[in-house]
Amino acid sequence: MVFITNKIKKDMRNTITIFKKTIKTELIKKKRSAIFTLSIIFGALIPTIGFIVDSLEYLKEKDVETSIPSNFYFDFLENALIPFTNFFFPVLIIFCASKIAQIDHKNKGWHLMETLPTTKFSVYFSKFILLMVSNLIAITTLLTTVILFCFLQSLFFDIPSDKVLTIPFLLFLKVGARLFVISLCISAFQYAFSVIVSNFIWPIILGFMCMILPLILSEANIILTWYPYKMLSQIATHPNGSDFGYFFTFSDILSIVYSTLFFYIGFNWYRFKSFYTSFLKSKIRLIKIILLLIVFSFIIANILEPKHQNTKENTIITGVVESNTSIKKLYIFNIITKDTIANITINSDNTFKHKLEDNIVADNYLFQFSNGPILQIYFGAKDSIHLNYKHFGRNPSDLYFKISGTRLAENIQNNEIRFPFSFINHNLNNNRKIDDASYYMDKIHEEWQNSLSKLNTIRTVDNLAPRKDYMNRMHKIMSLKFLKNWNTFQEKREVLFPDKKYKKTKGIIDLEESLSFTDESLLSNQSYLDYVLKKLIKNDAREVSQSTKYFTAIDSLEPGIFKDILMFTQLEKSMANTTLNSVRDSLMKNYISSIDKKSYKKLLKKTNSNLNRLSKGEIAPNFIAFDSNGNKFNLDDFKGKYLFIDV
Repeated sequence: MVFITNKIKKDMRNTITIFKKTIKTELIKKKRSAIFTLSIIFGALIPTIGFIVDSLEYLKEKDVETSIPSNFYFDFLENALIPFTNFFFPVLIIFCASKIAQIDHKNKGWHLMETLPTTKFSVYFSKFILLMVSNLIAITTLLTTVILFCFLQSLFFDIPSDKVLTIPFLLFLKVGARLFVISLCISAFQYAFSVIVSNFIWPIILGFMCMILPLILSEANIILTWYPYKMLSQIATHPNGSDFGYFFTFSDILSIVYSTLFFYIGFNWYRFKSFYTSFLKSKIRLIKIILLLIVFSFIIANILEPKHQNTKENTIITGVVESNTSIKKLYIFNIITKDTIANITINSDNTFKHKLEDNIVADNYLFQFSNGPILQIYFGAKDSIHLNYKHFGRNPSDLYFKISGTRLAENIQNNEIRFPFSFINHNLNNNRKIDDASYYMDKIHEEWQNSLSKLNTIRTVDNLAPRKDYMNRMHKIMSLKFLKNWNTFQEKREVLFPDKKYKKTKGIIDLEESLSFTDESLLSNQSYLDYVLKKLIKNDAREVSQSTKYFTAIDSLEPGIFKDILMFTQLEKSMANTTLNSVRDSLMKNYISSIDKKSYKKLLKKTNSNLNRLSKGEIAPNFIAFDSNGNKFNLDDFKGKYLFIDV
């Protein structure tokens, strides 16, 4: 046993010695390649440009508090990460991997290395270590130049007072570590291909193709969440990393798994010279690669499987407030009726916690802190919502809020999905191909299905996906969008080609059946309410106003929340559209009794009273407002003067 242990130790020492010698040999060979110099240039390029541009701006501007307090150093790094991760860093990896491999491809250097007293393992991985050192130099240069240039700017210029000038070393370390880990994956792939292919250009061409592939596929509505070259850009998109404070995100872990797989395939391909001899010639090798692919496929699929957050025992709203003004209240409103769901008091330590007693339907709701901007947040019963709210000033740019809790994926602030150009909208707007019903039915169904697929790509940085209730709602809203296109086509077709008949395809029938006209989960969506109203009066041929048709149709519905919301919105809209108090009073008298919910009746009566007080000829009520410079004034300040009020 002692003999075996000593032998293992001796073999390990010999392996380490050989490995060190191989690395030294590689360092000697790389001297003329200027790889490390190139890494320094690529790492320093973006911060240098940013420093010059920002310095020129600081020469023009004064020290003005412009927005939410933020870290000066990390803001600079965030801006530098966008071009660095999307272009410069992957280009550096592609070039250096090909260059390192090409050094020994010339004059059959790879074969010559194998005649020396070394191992193939040492040869293969010593060169890869050289590539990773190159990556580390670029990352370190990026971070250090950002810190250096920010420090110089703080010395020679008046930095805006809303910038925090402490260096966030931990955040910088986290960004650097994530860059290095994901570069490990891309480097392993590029290096393996560069070793296998002796040509210098082909690995570079492949690398650039891999870089631009996500851009091409995104236009075709294909999102590759598993794609290694896309992971670098995720660091620029989420520089703070995990929403839960983890050091690495799921894409960083996935990168390590990919790296291991690329190492095995690349090294064995190099070791046995061809794909056939590496993995297929021997039964043992074939079994190994099959088992390896099965195991890694399972691991990768498990990492990529979207996670969902669970509900809590109660519906809890908590948060922290930071502002240069006093904020004492948080109001939560219904998005359509503006009915108050909750009135929450902010504590003296600027925190709040409130338990909602009612059974809240999962939907979008409006949140407003005192008289600040209105936020739209999705939540429902037994959800926990935590708000980190910062508001300094009166402009939209002065607002920052972050949502955490059980509805992270549903409330991603950049949840606006960019959809590709729609030929349907273009052709409908220009009255093209209206005679071709088959074209519109096929295209509307195709775009509808593509849009539904794209909705399924909503993910957080931690691979959290929205829960089923939210996805069902979003699918219905997307269906509504294409149903409106289909209805527009039918209306134009009826006018332009009334005698040409067509038969609906199954795709269009599926689209029409995907949306109910009494779906309470969509009552907060104004487009849905408008769509329902239009459908309700479709067969009303009376020669009366459209508003009258709406009221008649709504009044005929079965009592319930659906009828209440429709009648509320129609009454509110009709009262706002008229300037006569008598008309408003008549509308209230005729239709308010159709609403069952007392709070809706109370809100409508208040709206009617306010509108009547602001009508022509009435005495203007006093009010408080702010001018463009933020100065406070009220109407009484201008008593005895003529005023023009733009409302």
